[in-house]
Amino acid sequence: MSRVLSTLVVEDVPLASDKLVSLLQAHPDLRVDATAASVAQADALLRSRRFDLLLLDIGLPDGSGMALAGQWPTLAAHTIFITAHAQHALQAYTLGAADYLLKPVDPDRLAMAVARARRLIDPSPPAPTGERLAVRQGQRTDYLQADQIDYIDMAGHYACVHVGGQVHLLRESIGQLAEQMASAGLVRVHRSVVVNPHRIQALHERRNGDAMLQLSDGARVPVSRTYRAALAQALAAR
Repeated sequence: MSRVLSTLVVEDVPLASDKLVSLLQAHPDLRVDATAASVAQADALLRSRRFDLLLLDIGLPDGSGMALAGQWPTLAAHTIFITAHAQHALQAYTLGAADYLLKPVDPDRLAMAVARARRLIDPSPPAPTGERLAVRQGQRTDYLQADQIDYIDMAGHYACVHVGGQVHLLRESIGQLAEQMASAGLVRVHRSVVVNPHRIQALHERRNGDAMLQLSDGARVPVSRTYRAALAQALAAR
């Protein structure tokens, strides 16, 4: 069983802090041991005890959460930034942050961030099947290499795995598939879409931080504001 991660939440808006703590209660592998509402409070807590995981707002009353993370380079790699502003994502990943979430925090996206942080904090070898996706076709099972997949989207209760001109159907949730294929580099860009970053040719901006991706096979898939930071990290790592 994985050890429980001691967690510090830094958020200056009480309702937002309470909501974040409530969402984290769904994760039995971590424990919120303290909260802070300012850079000074957070710094004092970090100096007084050891935390495994830091959930950190950027805009705080007495300074920047980004500057605070820069003062704790070891913990920076175990930090999940929580902010209303997408423009700091590249700076966060330059610091080595585990993830970067936009408000309002999506529970599924938070779960992915916590899982990614867990892998950084307690690294373990990837599962041997993590690079391939098993697809049942009648009496036959095909094994798709992750790097062959263009994208995955949903059609009703089925996940559609697009490989070249072929579409393979799976009766699995997009959340399960996103988590399974994350170690192979595929990234979730929408509630119903997972994309291979190497297939992305262009990004077309839309309203409210949403966007549309154009892929190398001509397909166009949506990107929601919630997942823009994860996309930025995946593109930076290509």
